[in-house]
Amino acid sequence: MDKKNTTIGILLLVAAFGLIYLQPRQPAPTAPAPVSPPSQTQGGSEAPATPSPTAPAIGQPTFQPNSGPATLETIGDHVDERVVSRENELIEARFTNYGGAIREIVLKDFDKSRDDTSPYIMNEHRFAPALELTGLPSLNKDTAYKLIEPSDPNTVEFRAVVEENLQVTRRYTIEQDTNKEKPYLIRHELEFRNLSSSSLPIGSFNLNTGTAAPSGPQDIQLLTFGFFDGEDSKFLAQSKFTGSSMPFFSSEPRDFISETRNVQWVSVKNQFFITILKPDINGIGYLAQPVQFPKNGSSTKPQLGVTGSLRMDSFTLAPLDTQTFGFNFYIGPKEFDRISRVGESTEDVMQFSFVSPFSKFLLTMMTAFHGFVHNYGIAIILLTLTIKIIFLPINIMSSRSMKRMSKLQEPMKAINEKFGDNPQKKQQLMMEMYKLNKINPVAGCLPMLIQIPIFFGLFYMLRSAAELRLSEFMWIPDLSMQEGLFTLPFTIPFMGDQFNILPFIYLVSMVVQMGMMPTPSVDNAQVKMMKYMPYIFFPIIYTFASGLVLYWTINNLFTIGQQWMINRKAVDFEFVLPPALKKAMDEPKKKKKRKK
Repeated sequence: MDKKNTTIGILLLVAAFGLIYLQPRQPAPTAPAPVSPPSQTQGGSEAPATPSPTAPAIGQPTFQPNSGPATLETIGDHVDERVVSRENELIEARFTNYGGAIREIVLKDFDKSRDDTSPYIMNEHRFAPALELTGLPSLNKDTAYKLIEPSDPNTVEFRAVVEENLQVTRRYTIEQDTNKEKPYLIRHELEFRNLSSSSLPIGSFNLNTGTAAPSGPQDIQLLTFGFFDGEDSKFLAQSKFTGSSMPFFSSEPRDFISETRNVQWVSVKNQFFITILKPDINGIGYLAQPVQFPKNGSSTKPQLGVTGSLRMDSFTLAPLDTQTFGFNFYIGPKEFDRISRVGESTEDVMQFSFVSPFSKFLLTMMTAFHGFVHNYGIAIILLTLTIKIIFLPINIMSSRSMKRMSKLQEPMKAINEKFGDNPQKKQQLMMEMYKLNKINPVAGCLPMLIQIPIFFGLFYMLRSAAELRLSEFMWIPDLSMQEGLFTLPFTIPFMGDQFNILPFIYLVSMVVQMGMMPTPSVDNAQVKMMKYMPYIFFPIIYTFASGLVLYWTINNLFTIGQQWMINRKAVDFEFVLPPALKKAMDEPKKKKKRKK
């Protein structure tokens, strides 16, 4: 039984590491191939696009893009472009009169990269201005709006007239509230006014959610277009557009994905930054597209971003009537406390997967510790210590159980020798011996099983927490990425070309920890598995975010100290043998006496 349970525990832990390791190691994306004709996804199946049920005088649905991947907007096409800025303590929003939309957002508290301390700019490289209005004739990013001077210094307003009978006013207000969840929020009001003396039907229209730029090796999973339909949140990753050749999961590349359905909010994001567009009145559909970015340096892999649009329903304006649509637009870092307040289920954009409760709890603890120590590396160490203290009773129980079981090696060996050809009798004697000696054979692998959801929760939390981006600790320049102290002149299989120190410290701590653990099994194969497990995990953990490796290393060091204290204390334990086993073990001794 001890062999079985320990083996199951080890295999589960290996499976946990393997699943996490394989996630970002999907096939490299390839450039999307054109598909023809364009199609509209409805309920997960492909169906021909259908026209709107109404036949509006202003605008026909133009929700389908041209075939082929979307391309970046050419900057500087409009020589007479007017750019107006509004800002608060955290952002500077730059609005353009062409399209009457948001050109880009400067995030004042976030550096562009390790080597560039200039502010990070969202939507800097873009398919279109964020909140570009399309779907109605003469209204898009090339429409020159008139800038209206508002009385509120935090507001900017644009106005355009279409076909002399429709006036469109676009009004933006920057939140100045000092509450932490508010400064990345922009309030947008889109006003339609009928200038004619007759009813004016208006077709469905679309608002662009901005462009999420490529951010790094986690793009395959975390660079997504997402939406919430009132029941479920869904996210379309790169593989949805590039297609996949994986066995049983193969799919064809697509230039865009479009659905007609209830939509409460839409989003585009990369690993650390996100835009969320939430209308006051639910939308009726969405469109998501990959965006082709220039290749990065000498890399031969195409760089893909993502953009998308929210579709709003058609309506009719009475003579001289006005209708206003309201939107909340979050554009900033993926910080859980902020985005969870934007709307219902907006916290789902963190993509914490099936361990969401663990990830949320661990993130809350980590940010709370950071509020005291102001360093995320120390916060991770304090988080590790807290987890060890919480599970200390279970770990002590497990260690004592393993130590007591190690004293049963001799009778266990006797059971294997005497009753190896009778599995039923062998199992019965083992269970009887555990019962007589008050030993729980499952206790040995219990800490492993408990730490699997903790490890998954930390992995999903640390890989996308904007708080850790560019956070330094000792020699580590960025806790959200692998250390990458310098680039090696060669590539190591499964490990890449980055040199990291922390995984080697982890390896040493793991070897020492395994050497201090009691070995309750007498099976040589199992003992060897335990011995070589650190070397199996090393190439897997080598490419993890350094914050996660820091947690695992500190966890090992605390475990070593804990095991040292347990090993110092002698276990006063005299095992009791089942009568049948005692009789079988005494028979050879009696025969020897008779021979003498």
